[in-house]
Parts: sequence; structure tokens; C-alpha cells
Amino acid sequence: MSSLRIGVGRTDITPPVGIAHVNWGARIHDRAEGIDLDLWATTMIIQDDNTTAVLVDVDFGSFGMDESDELRKLIGDTAGVPHEAVRLAYTHTHAGPPWTVSGGFGGNSQLPGAELVPAYQDYVRAQLVGSVRQAMMAPKKARVIGGYGKSDVTVNRRFKGPSGAVLVAENRDGYVDQTVTVVRLDDLDEKPIASIVGFGTHPITLAHQNRLISPDYPGTVKRVVEQLTGAPCLFLQGCAGDQMPEQGLTGDVQIPRRIGTRLGAEAARVLMSLRTRPTIRRFDKVVESGAPLGLWAEDTGPEAETKLVVTTRKAKLPVRNYGSAADATSEQDRLGKAMVALDKTKASPQEISDTNARYKRAAMNAHWARLTQGQTHMSVDLHGIRLGNVGLIGAPLEPFSRIGARVRDQAPLPVVQLAGYSNGWQGYVPVADAYSEGGYETEWATPYAPTAAETLEKEALALLKTLAA
Repeated sequence: MSSLRIGVGRTDITPPVGIAHVNWGARIHDRAEGIDLDLWATTMIIQDDNTTAVLVDVDFGSFGMDESDELRKLIGDTAGVPHEAVRLAYTHTHAGPPWTVSGGFGGNSQLPGAELVPAYQDYVRAQLVGSVRQAMMAPKKARVIGGYGKSDVTVNRRFKGPSGAVLVAENRDGYVDQTVTVVRLDDLDEKPIASIVGFGTHPITLAHQNRLISPDYPGTVKRVVEQLTGAPCLFLQGCAGDQMPEQGLTGDVQIPRRIGTRLGAEAARVLMSLRTRPTIRRFDKVVESGAPLGLWAEDTGPEAETKLVVTTRKAKLPVRNYGSAADATSEQDRLGKAMVALDKTKASPQEISDTNARYKRAAMNAHWARLTQGQTHMSVDLHGIRLGNVGLIGAPLEPFSRIGARVRDQAPLPVVQLAGYSNGWQGYVPVADAYSEGGYETEWATPYAPTAAETLEKEALALLKTLAA
């Protein structure tokens, strides 16, 4: 009999209308003007007689490393476990509020809507605690199984434009990873307790044109899976660094509905095909009914041990030189003042958009310059959870999809997902050959050298071997 126990809790983390809505440099607005769908925080506590792991899925864009560590400690303290046992995964929606406006990527404490962020942070902290407490209330004995599906909702997002420059745009000829990873968790009667869906494609169906708070397509994925399975669903964003939905960069909220429904339906199809109870089918008897009917019976088969392991591994990724941190910070400050000073009642939409975009790029450049000053490598913590036949690796990175596929193909466990967007954010990890092509991911959004992808693959596989032992 399995000793695994699962508890799930969920709370609402939707911010107020009017909060800062500044994730896109090309935007011409500063405040959120409405709510598309509510944002959620969902906590799963997984435990056996010796180990506890806490997996938290939040509809949010990203958290910095210090911010993530603070929240993981809060979650761990509430659950009674060290923060190393906590994985804080964010869906990476670009249609939510910022966690901080103190000089972040596009945010600024003097912009309209920034005054609502501190109170929102307190609200999210309280709601995270509430979701953990819910998950602790009534854990159920559980069995678990994982599997794979396939969805064509994703395309490559590195498109060579008319000038030859690589743009963030649909590239239907580029590399894609269509793998959908699912984990089904049932009670001992095979009634669903929860599910996990993993998939890698950027939640950028909604872009700078959108003025609503939204979880983007992952929110619809969870809603569709829950409707079809009858149990809570957590979403884990995969290796999405070079992937985007086949329709994206729009203000039309119906598009994430369509993308999320297609992906959610495929995930639910695979989940409903999996059996967590080991069974042996045997021919039972013949019943005469005009035609002779042959009836089969199902017996419970031998049950393997369900291993639960949670551990971490440090990876040292090589970084490149971003120049003087002082100079980069000075340029960020200069452009930040220009952005705040711009009279948006008189400036054209193009002028507003260009000013915001210049500041965002300067902020990113300054961030990397400060982070890599005097360094040759950056330490990155990989987080691993083994649940039966499933290995889940989370990293504070945005890896390209080929990295995740190569790790999965060589993994020592039957079902594996390497995912980014967990326990903070430390930049993109492009594959080596992408650097010569240029583009946002290699020029602006990564501190790493071209060999970092190979290092990440090796370290992720080493962690999986530890989980599989």
C-alpha cells in the first residue's frame, strides 16, 4: 500500500484594477484597466513517512531571487519544512502586475499604479499562507503516475525579419517541442485528487495591446483540466525560452482561451487514459444474452513502492562580460527619469512606447552588469522532486526548448520535465548556436556564455540520476 499523501489548497491572488501593468516595453498604458480571469495560487503538499515536498503554482510573471527566497521561506515555515523543500513555480504570464517596481524590468516606483503594489504584496503573502494551510488540512492517501501527450499549440518564436534581425515572432519552421507532461494523483479508489500539467511555451498571447489582468493561456489550461477531471490542476511552465503560442502578441482575450482549451483538452485526454491502481485483467465468465458475452474481471496487481524524493543541486553556469555596472546603472537611471517625466497627454503613442522600451532594455543591461561584475560563473540552484515514476526539475531560468528535450531523452526516469520559471529568475539559457543569430534572448535577456546550455543539461541529468537512485 502506498504511503504517499497529498493535500491541495487554492487561493485567489487577483490584484486590484488600477495596479501597475508594465510588463511590456511597447505598452502605452501604466495601469491595469480590468480583469480578464482571476489569478490563482495553488499549493500541493506531497509527503510520505519520511519526506515532505511543497509545490506551489502561482499565476504570476516572475520573482527575483531574493523575493522568491522570502516567499519560499514563508511557505516552508507555514508547512513546517525547510525552504529547500519548496518549489515556487510561476506560470510566467505577462498580463499580470509586477512584484516590485523598484527599478525592475520596465517598472518604476514613480509610475501610476505603483502605489498599489506594496499592499498587493502583503495580500499575496497572506493568500499563499492560506493556500498552504488548506493543503495541510486534509491530506489523502494517494497513488501517482505520469505520462506524455502532444500539442501543436506552440511554435518557435525566433523569426528572422526582413532586415535579417531575429525578432520575437511566430517562426513555424523553427524547432518546437510539443511534449505535454502530465502527472495524475488519485486516492486509493482511483478518484482524482489533483493533476500536474507541464508544457513549454511563452504566455504571450496577450501583449502590449492588452490592458487587462490575465493568467493568459495557463489559466484556461487549468480550468479546462479541472472541468474534465474534477480535481485541481497545477501548471508548470517548461523550457519556453524560444517558444510561443501559434497565435500571440495580441490584445484579444479569446486567443488564450482557444490555446488553453486545446492544450487543456490534450492534457485531460492523457490524464484520463492513465491508471494509478495496478491491475491485472483476466477472463472471468460467459453470460448468455442471445449472443454469448465474454466478461473480463480486473484484480489489483502488485504495488511497487512510490518513492518521494526532494533535493537540490548547484550548477555553475559560465557568464559573459556586460561591462561597467556603474555606467549601465547610470544609463538606466537617466532613461528612467525620462520615462517618468514624459507628458503622456502630449506625446504620441509611438513616443510613449519607444521611451518605455528604451528604459526596459537599459534596466536589463544594468541588472546583468551588476550581477556579473567580476564573475566568470553564476551559481544556479536546480530543484528536483521525484514522485514515483516522475522526475520534476525546476530552475530559475528560461531555457530553450532543445535543452529540455535533450534532458528528457536521456533521463533515467520514465517521465521527466525540466522546467524553468521556478524559485526566482536568473535569465535565459539559449542553445549555443543561437548566439551567432542574435535576437532578444541572446543579446538582452541572458547573462550566460554560449556553453551554459551544455552545462545545464549535464547538471540536470546529474540531479535526475540522484532522484532515480
